[in-house]
Amino acid sequence: MPKIVDHNLYRMELLSKSLPIFVSKGVASVSMRELSKELGVSTGTLYHYFPTKESLFSSMVKHLVTSDAEAIQKLSEETTNVIDIMNFVSGKEGHFLNLMLLAVDVKRQLSDSKELLELVEESFSSYENALNRFFPKETDGKGGKAFLAFFVGVLFLKSKGDEETSWLDLFEGLKYLGDLFSRNGNNAESTKS
Repeated sequence: MPKIVDHNLYRMELLSKSLPIFVSKGVASVSMRELSKELGVSTGTLYHYFPTKESLFSSMVKHLVTSDAEAIQKLSEETTNVIDIMNFVSGKEGHFLNLMLLAVDVKRQLSDSKELLELVEESFSSYENALNRFFPKETDGKGGKAFLAFFVGVLFLKSKGDEETSWLDLFEGLKYLGDLFSRNGNNAESTKS
């Protein structure tokens, strides 16, 4: 009896397994031949599912970002506590660090590709929109963007080997900066009047 293959499931499996390859070799540097070798499939099989390396990369990023955004949305339906979203992000630190490195790789190495630059922008927007669910409507969409900036910054620090500082400690530091900014901002506003 012939083996029945769930093509969609197999395609998703290839996408998930491609992330570490793109991260280690670089989006611009890796070839379909290298990808197929690393994935343990023939080049023909890889081309069957993805006509180009760019389509594989784009599909992979969209799949991962959509999965993350759905998980963040599900979490927001269970809780609106910002600490819970921070724990979610910190629990997937390696995953998000890899995505950030790929975004930087695209911006640096493939800046002539309008489609890939749009993919990076759309990905950040997806995360921002999902994160906005954790912040009051009064923030006018700035809460998700601010948290995204925080978590990308933390990922950058962590990528430099700063394992000592916890996400929560850094978040507490933001509160201090926010309070300081509010006090100084209010003083600046009163001097303008």
